[in-house]
Order: sequence, then C-alpha cells, then structure tokens
Amino acid sequence: MYPYIHIVLPSYAAMAFAGGAAALCLMYARLETYQIPFTSFLRMFFFSAAGGVIGSKLLFAVTQLPWLIGHFTFKNLLLFLPQSGYVFYGGLFGVIFILLLMTRKDRDLRRRVFRLAVPAMPLFHAFGRVGCFLAGCCYGKELAGIKKVGPLEFTRIPVQLAEALAEMILFVVILIVEKKKDCADLLRIYLAAYAGIRFADEFLRGDLIRGIYFGLSTAQWISLAILFFYLIGFLRGRTGRRWAFRKTEKRETS
Repeated sequence: MYPYIHIVLPSYAAMAFAGGAAALCLMYARLETYQIPFTSFLRMFFFSAAGGVIGSKLLFAVTQLPWLIGHFTFKNLLLFLPQSGYVFYGGLFGVIFILLLMTRKDRDLRRRVFRLAVPAMPLFHAFGRVGCFLAGCCYGKELAGIKKVGPLEFTRIPVQLAEALAEMILFVVILIVEKKKDCADLLRIYLAAYAGIRFADEFLRGDLIRGIYFGLSTAQWISLAILFFYLIGFLRGRTGRRWAFRKTEKRETS
C-alpha cells in the first residue's frame, strides 16, 4: 500500500512552469480582445517558447566561450549546450525574434500580438526570479552577518526577490498603460524599463559566472545597448518633429 505520494520537484523548474502557466492563462483570457485565433496563438506560443529556450542557452554559451576554449574537448563541446544554464536576455530576444518572424507579413497582427504578449513577459519573469531565489542561483552579494526579515534569514542580498517585485510592478504598469493608451508601444516600454531595472540590480549580484567585462556584467552591457537604442530613436523622433514643425511654419508664413 502507498497511502502517500512523495514528489520532489526542482524549485526553479516548478516556478518557471507556474510562471509559464500564469502567462499562458493571461494571454488566453485576452485572445478575444485582440482577435487572435486560438490555433494561431498556440502555434506562436509553441515556437516562441522554443525560441526562448534556444536563445537563453545560446547566450549563456557565448558568455562561457572562454571556459570552453580553455577546457576544449569533444566531450565538453557536445555537452556544452545541453548542460549549460539559461540567460534571460537570450530567452527574451529569442521570443521576440520568433514573434517578429511569424508576423512579418502582417503589421496589424504584429501590433496585436505584442500587445497581447508583452504583459505576460514580466509576469513570467517574476515567477522565474522567485525560482532563482529558491534554487540559490543568481544570488546577491554577501551581507555583513545574518539579516532577519520576519521568519526569513538572509546571508546575501535577496536580489532575486527584489527583481521579482520590480517585475510585478512593471507588469501592473504595463497593464495600466495598455488600457489608457491604445497607441502605446508596450514592447518599447517594457524593454527600456527592464533594462534600467536590470542594469541597477546587477550591482547587487554576487555571482560572476555570466562574465564581467570592464567592470560591468554581460546583462549590464545588453541593458546599456537597449537604452542607447531607444534613446537614439527618441532623439531622432524629436528631431524629425522639429523639422516637420519648421516646414509647416514656413508654409504658413509664405
């Protein structure tokens, strides 16, 4: 007889699954709002999920190339990707790339798909960061002694929980912006906001496995690239509006 079933689950995988389920339910509830057929949604979800896994693996592999070069064997080469970790930015770009690819022939569909999908991104990531905390990865710097917060005791900065909280706040903000502004570029808002969050909280991280270059981590360099990209776009937009305004003024005065 087996009156009890004892199941041991890896905490990170369990939280990632919970985050994926929450994101899936959120998007499913909004399908009718954005008039996306269920079959098309399932296809895009499957391929974007695969793109996310592959992208996260590839970016982690890139950060570990110095190790692979220094410890090169055919066995290490074959096991490199299957046994490597995950990098969120790589997964995020993998998802975005697949969605862009699958909506390349329909700009209106692309707009609706990203308005559907973007709020699910910080929601999923918040669950993932809690999983990081439970698994002990992506840990923060050591604290001077043990710090107690209620029943919890910390020997390191709980940067994973701080980022999870920031992601949930960002999730709520994106939903508010979505309701108030139909023309808002939710993807740009999310990427720029998350880049700022990630750049800041990386200073609190204590793990160096992701690579440190000129005093900044890989994620911080990517965050800076995202912020620089949107800053250039913003400045170009302002310059274009100024030129258009000046041309209008000249026509009115002439």
